[in-house]
Amino acid sequence: MSTVLATVDLNQLPATQLGSDEQFDEMSRSTGFLGRLQLFSKGNAINEGLIPPGSYGIPESDKKIVKLGPSIDVLPLARRLKALDMSDAEAIIANYDATSDEFKDIAARSQESDSKCMYGTSFLVFERTTGRFLEFFCGSKSTRPIAGDVAVFLPLSQAQIDAKKAAGSDVSKMEPHGPRPCTLKVRLAKNKRGHSWHVPDVQPCSVPFANLPTVNVIADEIAKFLSIKNGEVESVKEEPGKKARAR
Repeated sequence: MSTVLATVDLNQLPATQLGSDEQFDEMSRSTGFLGRLQLFSKGNAINEGLIPPGSYGIPESDKKIVKLGPSIDVLPLARRLKALDMSDAEAIIANYDATSDEFKDIAARSQESDSKCMYGTSFLVFERTTGRFLEFFCGSKSTRPIAGDVAVFLPLSQAQIDAKKAAGSDVSKMEPHGPRPCTLKVRLAKNKRGHSWHVPDVQPCSVPFANLPTVNVIADEIAKFLSIKNGEVESVKEEPGKKARAR
């Protein structure tokens, strides 16, 4: 005797979530760890086919990179100075006090070949396609020069304008404004020896962001990003199996 299975109409199920879509979106952004936005030009990730050269991506692990492509839109929100010492792969450190001896030592060693040290401006940005807050670190010789181009799109307060005026800057054309979107593209740089590499190219963006979280969420992210005080060193999250140096 054959058995006939009764069909179930799953379209009649009751509500399946408690909370608004906006609350779920904002909660999904609260990972507790700030992802890293990186322009990939050469290296193991490209050799292993994880991402093509000349593309922006977000490293998730040594085997996974979120590929964003050669052109992305970001909203710069804040900046801080940063020195990164990766000479000991088992204990990477980051220093945010530009007046400290350690920061200056890392900056000096960054000039040496293969020192695995970097320094420069670290930006907090909001990336359009992923809807994520990310760190964009302009810490290499080829990226430090474009930090000023990114900084143009940061928020500008009246207090900042007053400080610039007190320092002797011409602020006649400056007005307070919020963060402005910009597009990060890629250009190919070359030296006299024929070597080439990819560098960021910063351009204005006229398309507003439609997926921004609430002002409170953005303010919290900015506060966390700027919470490192002079003299403190933050542990750096590394790939699985590697340790971060606690200072």
